[in-house]
Amino acid sequence: MKKIGKFLLIWFGLGLVATILIVIINPAGNKGDNIQQETQKPTPSTATTSSSAAQKAQAQKELDDIMALGKKAGLVVSYEFSDRASVVFVGATWYTQTVAFKKDFMAKVATLKKVITGYQNFKVIDAYSNEKVGEVTAFTGSLEVYK
Repeated sequence: MKKIGKFLLIWFGLGLVATILIVIINPAGNKGDNIQQETQKPTPSTATTSSSAAQKAQAQKELDDIMALGKKAGLVVSYEFSDRASVVFVGATWYTQTVAFKKDFMAKVATLKKVITGYQNFKVIDAYSNEKVGEVTAFTGSLEVYK
């Protein structure tokens, strides 16, 4: 009988030690630390708003740089992204470029426009003949190059 008592006492002690270790090691069991960590985190709405504004500003700067470079190269004559119009007017250099280049250009502009305005659709129009030579559609975002 003494052997059984010692055996049970040893197992009880080991179980008690294991339980104490689990409680100490488990971070979810320590509620005070979690509350302190949660108060130190920035609120999602504040972080999202500031990062969203920074992303829009960065995208606008990049779009302006691309369009300025396009104007120097004679690819872009002008552009307007507003409530009334979403159009890029292109010059004669447009016709010397490959379809792949045109699609890459349009995809980059559409991506930046979506970050800035929330919409990616726009038309590409020949500045001299007023003919539509490409577009990015509103719903599917597909790129179409006509000329």
